Amino acid sequence: MAGGTAEPASFVLVHGAWGGGWGWTPFAEMMRRRGHRVFTPTLTGMGERAHLWSGAINLSTHIEDICNVIRYERLHDFVLAGHSYGGMVVTGVADRMADRIRSLVYIDAFLPEDGRSLFDYTPEANVARLADAGAHHGGLGLSVPGPWVLPGLSEAERAEIEGLRGPQPLGTCVERIRLTGAAERIPTRMYILAGANPGATFRQFHARVRGRPGWRTAEVACGHGIHRERPEELIPLLESVV
Repeated sequence: MAGGTAEPASFVLVHGAWGGGWGWTPFAEMMRRRGHRVFTPTLTGMGERAHLWSGAINLSTHIEDICNVIRYERLHDFVLAGHSYGGMVVTGVADRMADRIRSLVYIDAFLPEDGRSLFDYTPEANVARLADAGAHHGGLGLSVPGPWVLPGLSEAERAEIEGLRGPQPLGTCVERIRLTGAAERIPTRMYILAGANPGATFRQFHARVRGRPGWRTAEVACGHGIHRERPEELIPLLESVV
């Protein structure tokens, strides 16, 4: 540590459902001012890559998106972090490229087990989501849900976020992930829970890894959008695994 800031490091930050790399922009700018190298790729079919929407997009597509960032940017010894749905993606990436990753971080994110899909962890919402996909997206995508509750942001900031969110490819939620267990080799893994996020979806993952060897856990008193609501608390947590 130097002057309260971690030594410069590289971070790959993976966004959640209905989002894009744009969601990380204010947070990434803060990280870069602290000297870090930060990548915020947008997954295929989402954000500024919405023109690539296809019924063929699935979880494997998004895993390969991030693997290619790592390959082509020649990244080694970096921190890989995923928010929300991004946890599905980083789990697959970590399984494929464990030897290149210094630390793996889940930010109020899905932490899937081998052979399970995102829908396996959200059974109560699946019927409505599938009905929506058929009604609005030809059975290929999921509409943006109700407004994202971000109490720490201004009305203008919340409106901007809602205007940028777009449909989520259905295949990303129904494809079952296949894992070898290679991610167990990653030296440091952390789960950061949003303590004020209602519901038990993410609490189950935090509880699963709390106290397990190789894992650290933390909790931030805010809603699901930790990187937008409490960036000043999230940054030191990410720096702690450098």
